[in-house]
Amino acid sequence: MGDLETDFMESVEANLVIPPVDILFAPHHGRDSGKVPASMLQKMAPKIIVVGEAPSEHLSYYPDFNTITQNRAGDILFACEGSKVHIFTSENYGVDFLDCEYMTFGDMNYLGTLNL
Repeated sequence: MGDLETDFMESVEANLVIPPVDILFAPHHGRDSGKVPASMLQKMAPKIIVVGEAPSEHLSYYPDFNTITQNRAGDILFACEGSKVHIFTSENYGVDFLDCEYMTFGDMNYLGTLNL
């Protein structure tokens, strides 16, 4: 969703067909100014929202959704394999909403697997 800001998303939402998504990268690097409107989130129903690298005091953390916060996770690698996405991070970071399949990818931290 790039650098979209909330007011723009609200102004065009009625003209969009919004499909469900598995992983949503929060617009505007996760800043409050780019928070995805609740009505759009309901249509997208993301399984994970990746919140970017904005300063933490400006971030919207989407408390009703599973999130990965890039400020703490560092670099994030998504390894797609059939109906699974294995997720790795460059920092020692953890979440409790992914399945564990004990995967490895170089020296990256295995975060877990999203089953689609």
